[in-house]
Amino acid sequence: MKNLKSALSQKSESKSVDGSSSIVCASIREGSPTLVVIAWEGRRWVMPWVHFLYAWHEYEEKFERIEMRFSSHDISLEGIRLERLLEHLSKYNVEWIRSSDKRYLNQCPQDLPFIEKIKVKDKNLE
Repeated sequence: MKNLKSALSQKSESKSVDGSSSIVCASIREGSPTLVVIAWEGRRWVMPWVHFLYAWHEYEEKFERIEMRFSSHDISLEGIRLERLLEHLSKYNVEWIRSSDKRYLNQCPQDLPFIEKIKVKDKNLE
């Protein structure tokens, strides 16, 4: 897990071959009190880890999914290379996650997770 953590910290400021910035979809930081969820459209949520209940990872035909349950919200992530991210989620070591349009997949380093979709559902609005 230190490999993902160090890769994320090193590559958050890295440049791709053509000189443009790399796409990073998660930040790992020990002791983060909250998880900031940033949707591609610009909407943001701050989820306190104290309200985190559980999560699971599954492989679909063309992508991976992580489902997270907080006391007030359900969060669904779809992308690739998400399995290692689940281990950091289980230790409350994810500071933020964000989705990116799939057109930018080639700008994401191959050893890091790429999140294409984030869905947040407020349980209080059911």
